[in-house]
Amino acid sequence: MSTRKAKRKFKKVTFKLSYKEYDFLQKCIRLEKTTANKLIKKYLRLGFEELKPRVKEWENQKQPENQLELFDFDTKPEQSSMLADQEFTYPLEKDK
Repeated sequence: MSTRKAKRKFKKVTFKLSYKEYDFLQKCIRLEKTTANKLIKKYLRLGFEELKPRVKEWENQKQPENQLELFDFDTKPEQSSMLADQEFTYPLEKDK
């Protein structure tokens, strides 16, 4: 029997670097004796490890989709006057 590895799907990410950033990246590649892809992935992993606690905290604070909504922000509120609805308002004075 042959043991085949499961195929993994990857996403392509592209970004632009300035000339100074690209030059520095090339120096780092030569220093580490590796490829650009491996160097970038290595330091991304290190950065993700630092962010992991913050991401977990953020996920714990997310509200579930079936959360009760108390306010409907899509509708325009209707303005009303408390005094207009009451009978104790002062009558208008007509022709003195």
